Amino acid sequence: MALSARRLVRCAAVLLGGLMCGAAALAADLMPYLQTPTASSIWVSWKTEQGSESVVEYGPNGGPLLRRATGSSQVLAANYRLHGVQLTGLQPETVYSYRVRSGSEVSPVYRFRTQPTAARKSGHFRLLLTGDHQLRNDDRHTPLLKAAKAKIESLTGLPLEESVQLMLNNGDQVDVGTLDHYEFVHMKPSSVVSGNLAIMMALGNHETYYDPGLANWRAHTEYDKISYQGIPAAADESYYAHQIGRVLLVYTNSEHSFAAQTEWLRKVVAAANADPDVDWVISVVHRPYQAEQYVGDISSWFRDTAMPILAGTRKHVLNIGAHHHLYARGQTRDWPIYHLISGGTAWDQFWGQSSERDMDDVQKTIANWTWQLIDFDLGARTMKVSSYAVGHPKLGFAYDNRLVDEFERHLDAAPPLQPVLDGVVDGAVLSLPHAFSLAGYQSPSGMALNSTQFQIARDAAFSSKVVDLIRDVENLYGDSGAPNYEPVDIHAGLDIERYAVGPNGLNNGRYYIRARHRDANAEWSPWTQTHSFTVQGSSDGDPALRLAKKVWPAGEPVVVEHLNGRGKPKDWVGIYRKGQTPGAATPAVKWGYVSGVNGQLAFSGLAAGVEYYAAFFTDDSYAEIAPRAAFYVGNTAELAINKTQFNAGERPSFTWSGAPGGAKDWIGVYRVGQEPGGVGSTSWAYTPSSAGTVTLGALNKGYYYAAFMINDAYFEISERLPFAVGTEIASVSLVKTALSSGERLDIRFADGPGTAKDYIGVFRKGATPGIDLLVSYYYVDGRASGGLSPTEPLPDGEYFLALYINDSYTEVSNRVAFTVGAGSEPEPRVLGVARNLIRSGEALNVSWSGMPGGVKDWVAVYRATQTPGSGSPAVQWRYASGAAGSTTFAGLAAGEYYLAFLLNDGYQEAAPRVPFAVRKLGDINGDGAINVSDRDLQRAALGSCEGDARYQPLANFDADKCITQADYKLWYALFTRQ
Repeated sequence: MALSARRLVRCAAVLLGGLMCGAAALAADLMPYLQTPTASSIWVSWKTEQGSESVVEYGPNGGPLLRRATGSSQVLAANYRLHGVQLTGLQPETVYSYRVRSGSEVSPVYRFRTQPTAARKSGHFRLLLTGDHQLRNDDRHTPLLKAAKAKIESLTGLPLEESVQLMLNNGDQVDVGTLDHYEFVHMKPSSVVSGNLAIMMALGNHETYYDPGLANWRAHTEYDKISYQGIPAAADESYYAHQIGRVLLVYTNSEHSFAAQTEWLRKVVAAANADPDVDWVISVVHRPYQAEQYVGDISSWFRDTAMPILAGTRKHVLNIGAHHHLYARGQTRDWPIYHLISGGTAWDQFWGQSSERDMDDVQKTIANWTWQLIDFDLGARTMKVSSYAVGHPKLGFAYDNRLVDEFERHLDAAPPLQPVLDGVVDGAVLSLPHAFSLAGYQSPSGMALNSTQFQIARDAAFSSKVVDLIRDVENLYGDSGAPNYEPVDIHAGLDIERYAVGPNGLNNGRYYIRARHRDANAEWSPWTQTHSFTVQGSSDGDPALRLAKKVWPAGEPVVVEHLNGRGKPKDWVGIYRKGQTPGAATPAVKWGYVSGVNGQLAFSGLAAGVEYYAAFFTDDSYAEIAPRAAFYVGNTAELAINKTQFNAGERPSFTWSGAPGGAKDWIGVYRVGQEPGGVGSTSWAYTPSSAGTVTLGALNKGYYYAAFMINDAYFEISERLPFAVGTEIASVSLVKTALSSGERLDIRFADGPGTAKDYIGVFRKGATPGIDLLVSYYYVDGRASGGLSPTEPLPDGEYFLALYINDSYTEVSNRVAFTVGAGSEPEPRVLGVARNLIRSGEALNVSWSGMPGGVKDWVAVYRATQTPGSGSPAVQWRYASGAAGSTTFAGLAAGEYYLAFLLNDGYQEAAPRVPFAVRKLGDINGDGAINVSDRDLQRAALGSCEGDARYQPLANFDADKCITQADYKLWYALFTRQ
């Protein structure tokens, strides 16, 4: 029957609005998720419970949706289909309308705007930044996004998709990497904006939980499609570089893949530095560069390795971190780079909850739920970052987009001029107290003063600094407490251009001083002229207390030595129990006046089984002038281990004797370089008896020590017991591996044994340590991790370096090859397989290049759970045929494996491992069975060929690289023969 005229008019109007007349049912729960945008394309994803059809209908904004694009769906679980469609051939900076369709269900109509090209050099370019959201049953992310959307639209007078180019998430978008959390913790809350604004994510630690191989992460992202200047994203999509307009966003992985990622990052930074179409580089990482709460819970890889690489281009202006659920912002000490933490609305984090420390490279830490707007003025070449708070963990959503911080970066602004240092004449003799002052702050760009830095050193090169002080005009650290929890500026009223040295603040002797200004553009002025001065009339050292030992047997007098005191007749030493606070209301257990500047006191009659500390006071007051000295009265525990070298995964056993037997005494295992109390132990167990044995959990490779501690705290009453797990434990890297003649090395090392005479050894290429000449060596001063840059350059040539233990030629790290002078970057070591996924009966094709070429170098296949050298032999292996070559392995059973390249008949690995899987013939989804789930994947891939998004290589059984009914018949035959 013909439609009435009235119905025809209504249907036409609906069609223009994007809805079709017909059988399709409008489904509000079809929520598109935009990602991976460019100037000419964008990916559209959405989740359904059923229906394999993946269609996007779209057209110019406000017009009919006459264009149609199809994609594919992934069956991730029963009732969980994830659809993906890429729209291509779009026009730059153009608004489109669209909707998604799966079978009879169709979404409402949404709008998006495509990205600009690098040709646009004027106008605004904006990014929305939000952080961790994690919470499954307390949706705080939705109200934060609603607040951000409303504020941005109010500020710009435009819809969100027309005023902001992209939204960034910086990790922990889920609490665990399950499908349930991707749907209900990330995608549904993000639907406030995700249908209109593309979202790009960094990998956080929580994405790695309960998601082996990052399968769910990779299913929900389209980052493997991204490359920058031919530099592809990581195979597991955990790091990638994404250029939008004139901005390059570098997303890094703070959880793993550090060696490969470091080389990738070097290539990205070098390309960006030379790229005339990139003005700005922003890095994104989950674990942050620095943090003032939960001290030490940062990415040491990013701080020590990635940031120095990124600082190689002045285009890098901002690092974005997360992981801590608050807001923080600072500037790096040496480079004009801002770093911030945008911690979103995840698990509550507030002042007084954790270990805390005021860091001089953090200017503000504010325990608020925040979001950020990053606004680039492309013509003026400026960036402004505005941070808005919507709530507080103690107060809930109490703030209406309160502006809590704002800072700017101007690429072309000149730095401050060289200042003048007052209060000292070169060669002056000074008595303390004494004040030094900076004068003459001048900014040619009109920038305000933000920071000062004073350095005092024993030498004119400032290599032996005794003062290195950076202070900012404001320093938000802590809060006011209940009821309002307002941030506190601990620099309020402080003159940061003045530095006062108090009485006995410096020991007698000769010093050098210099200082400089930093402006509100993160740019330092030149240093002042260096001045020398001599201090007289002070002490010959800092006031200190010294004990001959930490554990004193019961009945033996405890002897406390005092050094470099104030020399006043009523200076005194007091003995207090742990936990007591010196004061009139808390008298000392024992005390005595000192005699003179240096001397000692003996204290008898102290009770056994108790922790104490000695404190040094001046002038009959409770003003302490030296660090406290802790000790214990009682027995020294004897601690032993069953062996000192373990394979990775082995469980160490410890015996103890002579212990107090307290219910909360314990043995703790720490990595070398860690201090109990500063970080949590790697493994531990209570030891509620005077003697016993305990076996702790398996450990990853590393250098460790065990200690016996008492009373559920961190006082050690045993000697530390060192041991090692695994081989080639430490890692070494160079910021640059191709140096110009005369250029200094910049070395980074981590996870070393921490013994007194560990050193970095440099050898000529091809040399054998212990036989051939050591070209140069650099002690690492007992550190387990850190960096060094030797002042003496090496002659031109080809070299390698590694970390060696305790003045020996025992190599405990990887080797790093490098060149000085003529020559090019050493060829990278590459190990690869033709396909990471094969079927049982198929051969694994292997290739390698850039290897050392030793006659006993070998390539091996191991099960994913095996560790080379642990007593579990390789599944298959053979000697490599030179520095480059190829081979095949056949007859592998179904399972998860990795390929390794090992050196000189040993177990030192020369390249990153390459994971791969062997699937049972007919098992397409890898669950170990041939069932209807494989049938669904087979059917979904019908009609596709290699290169198509729907193509499933394991669904192709006749080797024609297309999925046809013939392949389905072959699969069905396997299914019925089970």
